[in-house]
Amino acid sequence: MVDDELKNRTRWAINYVCQRDKLTNESLSDLLKINTSNISQYRAKRIRPSAEFMKLFCNRFDFSEAWFLSGQGEPFRGARKMYEEICGPAEPGVVCEAMDSYGSDTQKINIEEAIGKAYKVLNAGTSLSVALYMNIQQFATALETGQALQLCQEQISDLQKQINELKQQVNHLNTSLVIARKQRDE
Repeated sequence: MVDDELKNRTRWAINYVCQRDKLTNESLSDLLKINTSNISQYRAKRIRPSAEFMKLFCNRFDFSEAWFLSGQGEPFRGARKMYEEICGPAEPGVVCEAMDSYGSDTQKINIEEAIGKAYKVLNAGTSLSVALYMNIQQFATALETGQALQLCQEQISDLQKQINELKQQVNHLNTSLVIARKQRDE
């Protein structure tokens, strides 16, 4: 059922964009740089959309990833006014948990257990699998960005040291030049 709902949302989104922008399966596949047969199969609801497709589609056409994955909210801003039948609840449900549990010393992370659970969810082939996969991708991007930022900061620091050394050399050469001129003039 969850799979069918995801396929229905995918079909609706593709049909909407193709009609709005007057696109064919071929032109849409060219825009997204994916195989045309995948577009046809998504429209026919034969296959579940890949996480990569959903991300590309949402980014390219400004669709909500939350709506695409779970049906919560609107597919895009203002859609509820004209397409209420495809919109989910106005506000997604919120899971409440005591915030102090995240900072407590007693909370231990069991890596093996977490990886095992993540593996089971990812292999289940449900919309939750796609959601987890996309979250993992976002965390990986954030980590890579942080590492890249740290590398850039280290390079900036190294370059600043080189600049300071060059300034000292220039000052030394200027001083030597002034001394040489004074000696020559005397």
